[in-house]
Amino acid sequence: MSYQLRPHTDADLPAMLACIRAAFAQYQGLLDPPSSAEQKTLEHVRAELRDAEALVAEQDGSLVGCVFLHRRAESVYIDRLSVLPSHRGLGIGDALLRAVEKRARGQGARGLSLSVRLALEAQQDYYRRRGFAHASFGTHAGYTQPTYRNMFKPLTLASAQHEEAL
Repeated sequence: MSYQLRPHTDADLPAMLACIRAAFAQYQGLLDPPSSAEQKTLEHVRAELRDAEALVAEQDGSLVGCVFLHRRAESVYIDRLSVLPSHRGLGIGDALLRAVEKRARGQGARGLSLSVRLALEAQQDYYRRRGFAHASFGTHAGYTQPTYRNMFKPLTLASAQHEEAL
């Protein structure tokens, strides 16, 4: 199956919202605090994109994946990497991550950062295999113990070669 990556357009917003909801639906009722994806609306997506970019993966004219990129000082924060459950395992998430890295390099960023819930060990492993490492723990408002892990990937020549190998 082939797909193409491109920057989002405003016309993509409803499909992006549907993709995010579908991608995070498997965690409904399992996370404490619950994922904000459950309550996300088009207005939320528009607000997030005021200070962010997004890339989408499209197959046969349908959006099958997306990711948000937030520029922060010398890094790019990756948010809501989402692939439709029916399209997982096809390399779409990896392709989106490679595109984010390429874009970040082009902007002169020194690294990529993201956050993953502590309860989502498989997702932490996914990012570790792609060169991300633990940076710190974070705690959601109202909680006394950490609820997520911040991860970071430096953008070095070695990381560029690692990405090309995937």
